[in-house]
Amino acid sequence: MADHTMSTTKFLEEVNEEQKLFIENLRRLLSTGEEANCKMAIEIMKGGGVPSSMYEDLLIYSKILPEASQRTLIRKLLAKQTISDWKNLIEDTTAFVNIETTKEKDIRDKMAKMCKTVGWEETALLGYLFFQRYRKGLSFILSYPHRNPFRIKALEMLTHGDVFDFHTGIGYYTWKGTQPEEVILSNVDTKIKFPDDHPNATTLRVLNFHNCKLDSIPNEIAAFENVEELDLSVNNLKKLPVSFTKLTHLRKLDLSFNRFTEFPKVLIKMTALQELDFRYNNKSAYSFKDNTLVIPDEFYTQMPNCKVLV
Repeated sequence: MADHTMSTTKFLEEVNEEQKLFIENLRRLLSTGEEANCKMAIEIMKGGGVPSSMYEDLLIYSKILPEASQRTLIRKLLAKQTISDWKNLIEDTTAFVNIETTKEKDIRDKMAKMCKTVGWEETALLGYLFFQRYRKGLSFILSYPHRNPFRIKALEMLTHGDVFDFHTGIGYYTWKGTQPEEVILSNVDTKIKFPDDHPNATTLRVLNFHNCKLDSIPNEIAAFENVEELDLSVNNLKKLPVSFTKLTHLRKLDLSFNRFTEFPKVLIKMTALQELDFRYNNKSAYSFKDNTLVIPDEFYTQMPNCKVLV
């Protein structure tokens, strides 16, 4: 006897090659952010089902679409999928509209507030997803002061081979290539812990701390014992720790655009240095002009082949 039982699986929930192109078209419709396109995509999924491969996309769009009504419809679609780990996140109505132009600090503050009701793990998940797509949202996770799996994963997301780009995770403006008179040194308490807890600190060769609002470097910098290139430009540094001498492989150091009022003598012991950028320090209230710091003769004696930019 033939089985006439009807399948409850909707056509978009089936896993086959035919649906892949259709799903990509749904993503394109949603990515436009236009009301008509988003409405069309939502209506298609209401009738055809929600592909599991789009769960993360829909979670993002439930937070960033400009129309509140569309965000609500997507939350309802996700709620029917009974994704238990996302329950609080799906129910939460916090919106991150215009995320691409929103300042990282504002995103971090909003996520910190959302965390109180959604919970740390689910908020961290949203931070990961935002960062993967918009390169924003990771600083909330990095602001957690203690070593934990979420913070470690965030540090790993900023690591590419032997290059660690902390600057991108912090999310402040890149001043590279800007005219000196346009560069702004600002004091901001980011509440973000220095990443000496990086799980692969000893394997890293290049570190980018450009404009991370650092006002000091802790002794724990020594954790990056094999670093060869270190960018500390555009921060608020006035001195370097004694432990800096443990970076015995450091060849290239960028200390430009900081607040040094005298040459850090610890550098005289950095005999591996081949290039030092010490420009634009000791800034006056209005200009970097006529504030060049004196490099002691002892430094040139110790490193006669080091290229110094002042």
